[in-house]
Amino acid sequence: MAVSKGTILTQGAIAGLIGYVTLAALVSLMDLSNGVPALRTAAVLGATIFYGISDPAQIEILPDYVLAYNGAHLLAFLALGVIGAALAVLADRGRQLWYLSAFFYIFVAFHSIGFVQAMSEEMRAALPSTTIWIGGIVAALAMGLYLVRAHPKMRRAQSWSD
Repeated sequence: MAVSKGTILTQGAIAGLIGYVTLAALVSLMDLSNGVPALRTAAVLGATIFYGISDPAQIEILPDYVLAYNGAHLLAFLALGVIGAALAVLADRGRQLWYLSAFFYIFVAFHSIGFVQAMSEEMRAALPSTTIWIGGIVAALAMGLYLVRAHPKMRRAQSWSD
C-alpha cells in the first residue's frame, strides 16, 4: 500500500509540532525550576543567533528575541518531522531501513548540542547544558513515539520483510 505525499506531510507536521511543543514546554519548565523566567533560554538563543549578541549581560527577555528563535525552531522541527515521517514510511518497507529512522532521531536529539558548543564560552555559561540536552532528547523521543504509533509495522518486526 503506497503512502501519499499528503500523509507524509501531515504526519511530519504533527511530529514536528509534537517535538516543538515538547521542547518549548520542557525548556520553559526547566528555566522556571532553575529560578529564571520561563522564556530566558529562548531569549538567549534568539539574541545570540539572530541579533549577534555575545554578552549574556546584554540580554533581556524581549519579544523580538523570543519570537525569532521560536519561529526558526518551529520551522526546523516541522522540516525534521517531515523527514522523520518519510523515513518511517521507508522503515515500513523493510527491517534494514529501520536503522535510518533510528539514526535520524539520534541526530534530532543531539542537533542542539553542537550548536550550543559552537557558542561563545560566555553564552554557554548563560544556558544550563542539561536544559539543552534533556529538551532535545525528550523532543526526539516524543516525535519518534508518535511516528512509531502512526506506523504499526515499525512495532511488529515479524511482519517486516527481510
